[in-house]
Amino acid sequence: MNCPLCSSTKNKKIFSANNFHGRHHLDSKKIPIFKCLDCGCLYPKISINKKYYKKYYPKNYQSSPSLVESIWLKFNLFYKKLYLPPKCSLLDVGCGSGQFINSLPPSIKATGIDLSKSNHPHIIQADFIKHKFNQKYDVITFWHSLEHFQHPKKVIAKAQRLLNKDGLILITIPNTDSLAFKVAQNSWFHLDPPRHLFLPSVRNINQIIPQGLSYKIVSTPLEFPLDLYWSLKKRPLLRLLYPILKFFDTQTMLIKLSSRR
Repeated sequence: MNCPLCSSTKNKKIFSANNFHGRHHLDSKKIPIFKCLDCGCLYPKISINKKYYKKYYPKNYQSSPSLVESIWLKFNLFYKKLYLPPKCSLLDVGCGSGQFINSLPPSIKATGIDLSKSNHPHIIQADFIKHKFNQKYDVITFWHSLEHFQHPKKVIAKAQRLLNKDGLILITIPNTDSLAFKVAQNSWFHLDPPRHLFLPSVRNINQIIPQGLSYKIVSTPLEFPLDLYWSLKKRPLLRLLYPILKFFDTQTMLIKLSSRR
């Protein structure tokens, strides 16, 4: 197995995890999780074949959000828009049902792309890597979608080719440098095995940044309000310190890639 970030073949199995998505346990299939001994990236040992998507992305994969999650979703949509120019063309990769592009003002010409079926007029049902685009974009977003790709370097390289001059790529992604991962390990909220095909850290994310792009990492401690709470399901005593730990822990990060010189 090669590391999805640095392509190293040096790795070790650190644990096995059940098939769960966030706080939802889907089944007890044991999925081995490996760590790259060169860059530290985590990734599952899984075969990506024709049955993979049907098996691990069932209809109940995206469950209905709780009241708190619904309220926080609106906050996240507002927060993400703060990083966008007031007028631009935008491509949202892994857009799902299109919640983000639906939230944007008319001055932003937004298109989404996703593997799942959609009747949305501005969503392309296709594989981002294989699809032939007929235009370039000012902004390309990966809101927790990049970690679902098997070859993130190829994905970012293609996104770079699709950027207009002075373009911007925005990526939100889990961060294995977080306290929650170190404590929770195989019950970490953001592990999502085996759909998350690689999990980076602040220290190794530069492995996928092509030449010609500068990058900046922004902390996002409030992106998921209860991720630490659910990560600590096996540590009830630590849950008592949840508000304090949550304030200091960053389980996800926002990466801003810019072609601006």
